Amino acid sequence: MTATVVPDVEHVVLIDGSGRTAGTAPKQTVHTRDTPFHLAFSCYVVDGDGRVLLTRRAPTKRTWPSTWSNACCGHPQLGETLREAVVRRLDEELGLEPRALGVAIPDFAYRAVMADGTTEHELCPVVVAVVDGEPAPDRDEVDAVAWTTWDELRRRAATEPRTLSPWSVRQVAGLGALATTASDLFDLAARGGRLLDQPVGAPGSVTGAGSDLRGALAGGEATEGRLRDFVVAKALAVHALDPAVTDVTTAIAALVDRGGKRLRPAFVHWGHAATGAVPDERVTAAAASVELLHTFALIHDDVMDRSATRRNGPSTHIALEHACPASFPPDAARFGTNAAILAGDLAHLWADELLDQVGTGPDAARARARFHQLRTEVIAGQYLDLRLAHEPQATEVEARQVALLKTARYTVTRPLQLGAALGGGSERLDAALEVYGDATGLAFQLRDDVLGLFGDPSTTGKSRLDDLREGKRTLLVLRALALGDEDQRTAIAAALGNPDVGEEAAARCREAVVASGALASIEALIADRHDAAVAAVAEVPERARQALVDLAAFASYRKT
Repeated sequence: MTATVVPDVEHVVLIDGSGRTAGTAPKQTVHTRDTPFHLAFSCYVVDGDGRVLLTRRAPTKRTWPSTWSNACCGHPQLGETLREAVVRRLDEELGLEPRALGVAIPDFAYRAVMADGTTEHELCPVVVAVVDGEPAPDRDEVDAVAWTTWDELRRRAATEPRTLSPWSVRQVAGLGALATTASDLFDLAARGGRLLDQPVGAPGSVTGAGSDLRGALAGGEATEGRLRDFVVAKALAVHALDPAVTDVTTAIAALVDRGGKRLRPAFVHWGHAATGAVPDERVTAAAASVELLHTFALIHDDVMDRSATRRNGPSTHIALEHACPASFPPDAARFGTNAAILAGDLAHLWADELLDQVGTGPDAARARARFHQLRTEVIAGQYLDLRLAHEPQATEVEARQVALLKTARYTVTRPLQLGAALGGGSERLDAALEVYGDATGLAFQLRDDVLGLFGDPSTTGKSRLDDLREGKRTLLVLRALALGDEDQRTAIAAALGNPDVGEEAAARCREAVVASGALASIEALIADRHDAAVAAVAEVPERARQALVDLAAFASYRKT
């Protein structure tokens, strides 16, 4: 590998609110009371005996002098890879050369303010390096070193945070969630990762939003026909009970007819294809069933979120207001809400009935078990989402659990595994699909959160005020509250959970989220989850693998 030539005057790479390169500035001019958002890294060093290295920053350092911290920090130069930057700084500061290096936390970002107002404000991926030998520190950078155990460092960060740099306290907590033992740190160092070898400032290799998904959505026409024929047949049966109930079935059919991304049926199809099995009627029925279940979820979700639009049309509860009997005009909104709950219930029942068409036998039983699991998880996720919207002390761990249950497992993982079950898939394939599904699903939800705040309503089909009005504690919002300065936190808090928030206040909120660095860190997490998904299906048969790669790109980088 050819190392990047570092300029005589070391610079920092400035980044915009989305994490894109926005220029450079001399390093010595950057850290002030108004530090611009820039790119950095933090490295944790472990040796062959499992010891973890701490260093004390030299007293001449501009920020946090004479403070104990992680092994080393630095700033990748424009055109330099993260790997090159870490290797360079380990050599310059400590005379060490890593024999293994991996990205542990790709999306770490922080703001920290010294007593004199000097501020650190960085997107700062956290890497773990394994080294041999003892450090030989450069005294202009490091005035003391000490080896410790991972258990002791975690204890110190939790109980004596003032003895460490503020960024290392947060980083150790994040690493602790990934590595409970020193041996786990070796696993993190073995991760590698595309981020390590992507030159800073180089265009990204994944666009996703413009992907041609016609191949990835194979089977969609058959699924669509099965779904619509089933809904029509069931609506006729309900009409025979009483013509007035047609209001409800018409609302269900209208939502189905307005289409949608139809991702869940696609994942059922490709989970089945990943086993090498030939598509059959059972897979079509299962895919249509999962989409009809999604119709139920959308109807109820719009009721809970009080969303007025869905798929560029009125939400079901809004549409059903018009079916309110003439004697109830003052209660038309309540009537529409109650009727929409029933419409969602009916769609749920129909989805279950449609799944019965997969037949019987061991494979069908395994598929139905996945369907039950999917339904339980999405309802649990919805409930946790409701609680989180009213929890002022909500944490990122809680937000990620909501994203996992409400979206990742429901949208990607379980549909994949349901399809694989019908194809008689192996435990090894099931495990690979779970890794892919959880990663793609989290990226999908994170993109949804970004679009919910920044998306174009004419493209997404939803207002970008709904999530704010409902007080959604998404990972994006929680991170902005944690990273923002006082003015930024105030702007976000003023909009979050305000049912009357308007576009002007929402615009101030969006500006604060961007300026905090939260959007950039979420974009970094989306990229990492996309890469993890692609790696997980490397051994899947080629046709299914390529479709899953395309779907992961779409889920991560879509604009709708």
